[in-house]
Parts: sequence; C-alpha cells; structure tokens
Amino acid sequence: MLRNNNMKVISRMAGRSLRSRRQRSFTMILAVLLSAFMLFSVMTVGATYFKMQRLENLRMSGGDFDAIMYGVTEEQQKTCEDNPDVLRAGVSAVSGYIEETEFDSTPNVVLQWADETWWKEIMALAREWVKGDYPTEENEVMVTEYALEKCGFQGLTIGDEFTAVYGARDKKQEMTFRICGIWDGYGDKSLFFVSEKFYRKTGFELADVASGRICVKFEKRLITQKMQDAFIESMNLGKQQRVLFTMDSAFSVQILCGIAGLIFVTCLCAYLLIYNIQYLSVAGNIRYYGMLQTIGMTGRQIRHLMWRQMLLIGGLGLVGGVLLGSGVSFFVVPSVVKTLGIHMGKGGEITVAFHPWVLILTVLITAVTVYIAGRKPAKMAVACSPIEALGYRPAARVCLKKKRSMRIRSRSMYAKRIRQVSPAGRIWRMAMEQITKDKKKSGIAMLSLAAAMSVFLCMATILASQAAREYNTIYRDFDIVVKNDTLQKENKEERVQIFDGEVMEKLNKIDGIAEINPLVYTEITVPWEPAFADQWMREFYDMWMTIPYEDDIEEYKEFPENFGSSLVGISKADFEALNESSEQPVDEEDFLSGKTCLLYRNGLELDNSDVKGKTVTCTEYGNRENARTFEIAGLTDDNVYTALLGYPPTIIVSRKALEEFVEEPVIFKMGIRYREGKERQSIWEGILQAVSGDQTPKMYKETESAVLDVMEGCPYYKDYSYESRIKMMEEVKRAQGNMMEVGIGIAAILALIGVMNYINTFIGNIQNRRIEIAILESIGMTGRQVKKMLLLEGILYAAGAWTVTAVLGTAATYLVYQSMNYMGTGFMVPVLPVLGMMILSAVICVSVPAAACRKIEKEGIVEYIAMPC
Repeated sequence: MLRNNNMKVISRMAGRSLRSRRQRSFTMILAVLLSAFMLFSVMTVGATYFKMQRLENLRMSGGDFDAIMYGVTEEQQKTCEDNPDVLRAGVSAVSGYIEETEFDSTPNVVLQWADETWWKEIMALAREWVKGDYPTEENEVMVTEYALEKCGFQGLTIGDEFTAVYGARDKKQEMTFRICGIWDGYGDKSLFFVSEKFYRKTGFELADVASGRICVKFEKRLITQKMQDAFIESMNLGKQQRVLFTMDSAFSVQILCGIAGLIFVTCLCAYLLIYNIQYLSVAGNIRYYGMLQTIGMTGRQIRHLMWRQMLLIGGLGLVGGVLLGSGVSFFVVPSVVKTLGIHMGKGGEITVAFHPWVLILTVLITAVTVYIAGRKPAKMAVACSPIEALGYRPAARVCLKKKRSMRIRSRSMYAKRIRQVSPAGRIWRMAMEQITKDKKKSGIAMLSLAAAMSVFLCMATILASQAAREYNTIYRDFDIVVKNDTLQKENKEERVQIFDGEVMEKLNKIDGIAEINPLVYTEITVPWEPAFADQWMREFYDMWMTIPYEDDIEEYKEFPENFGSSLVGISKADFEALNESSEQPVDEEDFLSGKTCLLYRNGLELDNSDVKGKTVTCTEYGNRENARTFEIAGLTDDNVYTALLGYPPTIIVSRKALEEFVEEPVIFKMGIRYREGKERQSIWEGILQAVSGDQTPKMYKETESAVLDVMEGCPYYKDYSYESRIKMMEEVKRAQGNMMEVGIGIAAILALIGVMNYINTFIGNIQNRRIEIAILESIGMTGRQVKKMLLLEGILYAAGAWTVTAVLGTAATYLVYQSMNYMGTGFMVPVLPVLGMMILSAVICVSVPAAACRKIEKEGIVEYIAMPC
C-alpha cells in the first residue's frame, strides 16, 4: 500500500473525530480530568494531612521538637550546638513547685525556667496567644489562666501580685510573685515560667535529671533509626539520662512509607480508570480504523491519528484536572485548615502543603498513564487488517492475528447460548461466562473497584484509630479517675483520707455509676537486709541520686523511717489487668492470698531474674512491731499502682493482704465507670451529634457532673484532682482540628474514581454486546431473563471486588496501618463503615445494570441491531 502524505488531514480528522463522538470523547476527557484531579488533590491534601498530623503531635507535646533529653551537661549542650544535623536546641529546668497558697494547699503547679530558644522557637508553634513579656526579674512569672485557677488566683492579670509558698530542693519559702505575662495554647499549662535569676537562686542544675532537659529539633524531616542511634551515641549518656524521641519523629520513616502506600494505590486507581476507558474506546472503533486502511492510510498514520486524539484528550483532561485540583486545594482546604487557629511563624497562618513536585508528578503520572493505556489499543488498530476489522467483536477476547473468522465464532457462541436459555439456573452460567470471557477487562474493573474499597478501608481504619476515643490513657478504661493530692505533702500529718465514708456513700447513690474501684495504700518502711534491700538501694542510688549510697547506708540501717515507701493494695480485677500486660505472668492464687507481691521497677536496671524468689520485709510506718514478709513474684513498670514513691520499692499486694496488715488503709485513687444505657434523644439531636463528631452519650456527661458535684461538696474539695475520659476526648478533638474531614475527603475522591471505572466498564460492555443481546431476545430470551442476567453480572462484579478487598485490601491495610501506628493502638477494622461500604458498592453494582436494562427496553430489536458500533 502506498503511503500518502496527509498528516495535516489526519490532525484535522483527530479533532473532527472527537467532536463527532462527543459523548465518548467527553467520557474520556472526564476520566483524565478526574484522574489528574485525584492525583493532584490527594497528593496536596495528603501532604496537608501529614502536616496536620505533625501539628497535632506538636500540640500534644507542647512544642516543636524531635527529641527531649532529661538532664544535660555543658559538654552535651556543646555537642548539640556543634552537630550539623541539629537545627536548634533549647534548654529548660524545673525550678521548684508551688507548695501552697491561701486558697489551695495542693495546687500542683510547677515552676520552670526556659531559655530563649525554648520559649521563642520551640514553644512558639504551640502557643495561641501571649500577652506581656517573659520574666527577667526574680519575682516575675509568666502564667496561664489554668495554672492561676489551680492556685485559686483566677481573675488576676498582668501587673497583679500574689503570695505563695514554693518548694525547691527540699526547702520551702514564701514569696510574692508579680505577673509579667499570660499565655495560652497547647501542652502542659500547669506551670509558671520563672526568670533565670530565680532558677539560679534555687540551686537546681541542668545536669540534674529531675530538673534539666534539652529539646532538640533536627534539620531533616525524616529521622531514620540510624540517625537516632547516632545522636544518642554522640550524647554519651550517663546512667540516669534518657533520650526520648517524639512519636512522629521516631516513626517518621514508617509514616512516610504508609503515605507512599496510599499514593501508590491512588495511582493504581488512576491507571486502571484511564486504561480501561482507552481500551474500550479504541477497541470499539476497530472497524473504523480498518476502513481507513482501505482508503490508503498506513499503520504509521493510524498510530499518529490515535496519538493525536489521546494527546488532545489527555491535554484537555490534564489542564482541567489541575485547575480543578488547584481550586479545591487552595480555596476549599484553607477554609478548613484556618479553623485550627495555629500560627506558623510571625503572623503567618497555616497554608496548604504544596510543592512544585506535586504538579510535576501529576503531569508525569497522568501523561505516562495515558501513554501506557493507549499503547496496546493503538497496536491493535495498526495490526488489524480491513477484513479482520469487519469481524471484530470487542466483547470476545480473541487474537486479531488468528485467521479464523470472527463471525463463525460469534455464531457458535450464540448457538451455545440458545441451548442454555431455558433453565433459570443457566442464566447464572451465562452471567459467569460473560465475566470470565474477557478476564482482563473484568479483572481491571474489579481491581479498580476493589482498590477504591481498599483505600476506603485503610482510611477508615486509620481515621478510627486517630479518633479521640482512642487517646485514652486512663487505667482500665475507667471514665474518670479521682486522685488524693494530699499524698504530695512532705509532712505525713498533712496526708489525709479525703475519700471518707460520707463521700463514698454519696458516690454509691449516683444512678449513673456502674463501678467504683478504689486503690488503697499505707506508709511503710523496708528495713535494711543484705539479700534484697541493700541490692535495691544500691541500684536506686546509682540511677537517681547524686550522692553515693555509702553516705546514707548507716542512716538507713539505723533509721529506716527516714526512707519511707508505700504498700499498695489492689483488687482482683486490677491484678488481672496488671498480669495481662506483664511479660511474665504471676500466679493468681499466691498473689491474692497474700503470699507473693509485685514491685514497681521505678526505672531501675533490674530484671525479674534479679529479684524473683527473694523476700522483702516491710513494717508499718512508726510501728516496727507490725511487720510482714512477702515473696517477690516479679517487677512491673506500670506506674498506675503507685502512691508514695520513696527510695525503697513500692510493694504491690492484694487488697485483702493490705487490710490484714493495717485496719484503715488510705484511698489514694479511685476509678469510676459509668453505667451504659440507652438514652432517649430526637432524630435531630442524633444527627447533630454525628455531624459534630461528639460521640459521648449525654447521660455520661450528667453522671460526671454529679461525681464532680459530690467532690466539690466534701471538706477537702481543694485537695483532689481528676482525669476524665470526656475531658481528654474534648482536648484531643480540639488538637486534631479538622484532620478527620481531610482524611474522609481523600477516601471519597478515591471511591468516586473506582465507581466511575466500574460504571464505564459495564456500560461499555453493554454497548459492545447490544447486537448479541438483541439476537438473544429475537430467539426467545425474555426481557426479564436479560435483566436477571445483567443484574447477576453486577452482583458478580461486587462479589469479586469484595473478595479482593477482603484478602489483599485487608493485608495492605494492616501493613499501612502498622507503619503509621505510632500511637500503639490495636488493629481493628471499623465494622459499621465497612458494612456501609459493602452495601453502597452492592447498590452501585446493581443499579448500573438496572439502568442499562431500562435503556434496552426502550429500544426495539431492529433498532438495536441497526445501531452503529
């Protein structure tokens, strides 16, 4: 065949072909547009989501740092300053605490000094506002309204003075402080910042583990385990020192891998959608390309025609997708992010996390996807001769190079189906044959739908784990834990039983309380003896003390009362919870009977093998005659069951054993669980609760209010504190901001792409089979049977997508989840969202065939057969 030089004509034909087939061209342009929009939006919003995740951790930790070290020497400070990987390092030091005010004897407010780097750079992003200046004089303090309220000084402002007794290095002193500034934001707000003059006066040193600390921010955003180990080694830590990395810094590489996995699945969805539409479109026009060859078009010219069409389609779709993605990313997302109220730097608000690489990757991925998607159809069109093109059937997967006539194969297929139409059970077989006839096309549709469902499953699981209800550090998942703050008093006579019989009686009368679990203790001494007590004290002094053990050993032997500790009694339920989390479970019968005990490790470098089987003797504080010996069953690191931390160990026994040891142990903490029940609310209230994300039952809030009313009415109402699940959920929700909405938006975009791929595949399949369906009706197949066959095909598509999601999707979700699970929450698939996803996918997979059936019913057999391909 002679080659004609008609490239300009071919270019005009490409544009005319797109205009003449507006519906199909619009579908292809829309596919590319949505794919480009999805890639651009997901990468932009995903980066913003990652940024918001870091901001959430910044808020929870109260500063912008990657690692914190307790206790820092001058050499270690210089090491941080000389480290090229360290961007900045700020130091701070605990300088005492407010011991007592005229309004509260247990305020629990810390005095802390911070250097300029800590205050102006590390804490800047965690503050919402600041009024006044940082303290420079000895009596000046920078306060929070929350800390003032704890001290009983609510309402004071800048320039006001207050008098309080503060403690520093075992000394108490009364002092009049002047408020020079007030701030509010995130992190620990139970503190007063003091000046460097005040800090120097107290005698504390940065090298003290209990006082000094240094926060480090690294240059690189991704901190590998190798970098962490190298930094720790360079600091040359002492035995008491520890370096702790923040969660998002310690697991930054894992988090990035998880996000990369989400982006990979996103790109896979885009590829499947574009490839499927391109394949169906070109395959449906094979006859057209064959006819072009009969009038002198060469294979190269046909290839040029197709690439010209795909270039126009890809260009229009890419430009539209990027513009649409830009509009969503830079106009919609900022309105959500601005509600967070966090300021980046001086006066600048949070902006959408955009990088030029997002645009570059969007263009490259979309272009490569369109190119790859068009290669096989273009090759198919070029390789097809005019005679083969006339007999081509896109629905039947055959090789164009085979010399056997397509028309003969189609007739044998129809004859086979004629024999299978009558029995109802064979309709199922016909639907199955249609799915398996072109396995590649059907597999692409199922895989695309399954990919969207898998991403939705992954996002739903991650978002559920990030929900506020998962951030619950209250032991045994109690709804509120009330603490006796008088235990912090150094004077034993000031430690009182604030949870007396009257308070407990009032709490027991509250209908909304299902369980009250008190933890009790008594003060004890542990006499010196060489087997265990001496071993423990030596390790304790090496770890926590600045003076050698030999300086105090004689005093300890003669006056063990000067080295007090506590004997804690726990219930059976407490023991079961403690034993379940223990590395080496303890025999329950021996523990509950009072034969054995557990010891709180208190950070010492002791293993169970070092103490297990040994005995520890304790005596009642002030009464050496009352003594009891326990066999040590093991160690625990759970600090929930600790009252007074002394030099000797905290001994944990059964409550029965403690009550046998002393008559009236003191309640130092009690956990309260609220009663579950159905609360009546209107449909409108339920909708508002769901939209707001507040899943706390109203009756829980009423019960908690009743508990706090009882505590406020007791004589020691200023000497208690509490941890509330409801308050914690509200604080975490406030820290998370609109992170959930961003994640849900990502899942919705991916779901839309997957659904469009399925719709396009099925409708294209119906269009390619319209002659076949019309012939089946002409030989006796009823419309009801056709409708049933198509509905069964839709169900099979849904079942196939469910199977892929259940196997591969769940496995991928688990891997991504664990790579991003730095909070340590358990893996659990959210049931309701998954059921909703399955129901919605089933409805879509069935509604598309139903719509196709209605279209078929409107067309007559003759018109349908005569309809052009």
